[in-house]
Amino acid sequence: MANIFSVVLGGDKESLAAQCKGFESRPQQTKMAEAVQNALAMKRHLVVEAGTGVGKSLAYLLPLIDWVLKNNKKAVVSTYTKTLQEQLVKKDLPNLKNITGLDFKFALCVGSQNYLCLRRLSREDGFDLFQSYKDIDKIREWSKTTGTGLRFDLGFTAGDEAWSRVCRESDLCLGKKCPERDNCFYAKARKREFASHILVVNHHLFFSNLAGGGNVLPAYEAVVFDEAHTLEDVATSYLGIEISNLQLKYFFDSLFNPETGKGFLSKFKNIPYDKINNSRRALGLARDAAQLFSTEVIFKFGSESNTIRIRQKQFEVNYLKEPLKVLASSLEDIFDEAPSLDDKIEARRFITRAAGFSAILDRIINMELEGYVYWADILNRRQSVKWTLCAAPIEIAGEFKKQVLDSVRPVIMTSATLSVNGSFDFIKKNLGIGDDSDTLLLDSPFDYANNAFLYLPGGLPDPSLEFDLYQEKAVEKISEIISITRGRTFVLLTSYKMMDKVFYRLKENFCDLQILRQGDFPRYKLLEKFKHNHNSVILGTDTFWQGIDVPGKALECVIIAKLPFAVPDEPIVEAKMELLVSQNKNPFVCYQLPRAVTMFRQGFGRLIRTKHDKGVVAVLDPRINTKTYGKSFLNALPNCRRVYNISEVTEFLSPEQK
Repeated sequence: MANIFSVVLGGDKESLAAQCKGFESRPQQTKMAEAVQNALAMKRHLVVEAGTGVGKSLAYLLPLIDWVLKNNKKAVVSTYTKTLQEQLVKKDLPNLKNITGLDFKFALCVGSQNYLCLRRLSREDGFDLFQSYKDIDKIREWSKTTGTGLRFDLGFTAGDEAWSRVCRESDLCLGKKCPERDNCFYAKARKREFASHILVVNHHLFFSNLAGGGNVLPAYEAVVFDEAHTLEDVATSYLGIEISNLQLKYFFDSLFNPETGKGFLSKFKNIPYDKINNSRRALGLARDAAQLFSTEVIFKFGSESNTIRIRQKQFEVNYLKEPLKVLASSLEDIFDEAPSLDDKIEARRFITRAAGFSAILDRIINMELEGYVYWADILNRRQSVKWTLCAAPIEIAGEFKKQVLDSVRPVIMTSATLSVNGSFDFIKKNLGIGDDSDTLLLDSPFDYANNAFLYLPGGLPDPSLEFDLYQEKAVEKISEIISITRGRTFVLLTSYKMMDKVFYRLKENFCDLQILRQGDFPRYKLLEKFKHNHNSVILGTDTFWQGIDVPGKALECVIIAKLPFAVPDEPIVEAKMELLVSQNKNPFVCYQLPRAVTMFRQGFGRLIRTKHDKGVVAVLDPRINTKTYGKSFLNALPNCRRVYNISEVTEFLSPEQK
């Protein structure tokens, strides 16, 4: 075992290549593995940017396996996307186990709500909604054969309403008192986790574990964050709070739904009527208060879809505070009279949630959390308006340092896009990473010079000056490019409004192509359709700029319509910029530009996923050439040929050239 590192990555490459299909010796991979090995040995934090094709997972897994076995330790590997998570547990770790012959154990860790609860399933007798009843029936049949109890192993799509009735919920779990304890899928998974050396999680679960005081995951001694460029956003979301009218409605309906006559309060026959009636009356008053509060929120912020910054304390009266308190008090009587442990736990859950909703409303209305930004999201649906009141920290560096960097050593962070202009200062500042941490910058081994073109067409208007005209010309240019590619194209956009405009124009212009749009199907479904039909185009915003892996001829063109600057009046962005101004710093240089460059590199990175891939990235934003800051975007890309004439794109993508 002592020489595992040198054997696998150094001395016996032929053996590894024979057992691991597609393995190639890459000097960048060796350097990264050595840096990870040193970080583990010296307990030093490490930040590694490794370009596409370096083979990051092998470079950190090998030394990590060696370290956990030698030291009898446990480590976490955290990813942002489910795709990478599955690659680690279904491919990389099993392959390494076979190749090395080492007896290390690993486990995929997911949130407990992804597991079926057999006790809740046995108590669920159906729904008033026919589809939900059908889903429960299918879940019941599946429960007899499943080995995991995991929702994503169902083999069919169960509705959220149905699954929420039968999944494992931490505040409804009976623990050792559960009659299904010996058969519990979650309990079995926890045993595997505690017996494992390496826990594979996603960033959301990692921060959920922090928020839960470490009760979600077993204790660990090292962390590897892959896709680490997403850490700030995920951490911000988990340190934030929110409440919506839909959350309140679901809570009230779960207690008792007057339209269906079902809910928690409808199931008791032996509790004195006056106590049930008292709770129903309190529930009715809470509903009325919520309706009044909703009316006031919509009156203040409007009913059209929008995001509005909240700048003034006590912008609304907390009409729900007293009614929720009375409701919780009435439910205490139900708790006292509840005939079973199941019913008592469920009653306690409703009591806790009522108090929780009231506390969140108070914190937002009174702006109690210092260093937070507050806002309202309004979504106008066809027949209703959804509002959500939100608060999130403006900076998370202090909390990340305190809860992660100061609590675990080492923490290893890696991604293809962590630096800006060769510097790690941006991510180090945003995550509170000190100068005592090590850094490593590794380029990609791929031959971008011969395999990738950067197409920079001229003649498009500046979107910051003439957006409507730019948008029209950009749609024309997108159509021109797709008439050449005939599919095999990603179009990356920065707004849903422009995405819709492009979608309808392409549907009109290319009736023989499959035009796919983010939001019309789940992301995995869109990618399946795209991969199986090479005459396909995907239009996406936000998440489609990163974490998407489509190797081979299915994707040979990526169109970046506009440089991905964050919307300046988006609440968190605006608050960060205001903070920087108060510190006498330039918010564009210190925040907007480096963030946009990182996202731009992620978008470019969708194109070349293997050494055999070939294609074109088209950037339709003229500012990349006309503005001084455009060099920051161009310099951030790997060395590839830049072309300015559409005929060169046609020639490059022609069958003879492939």
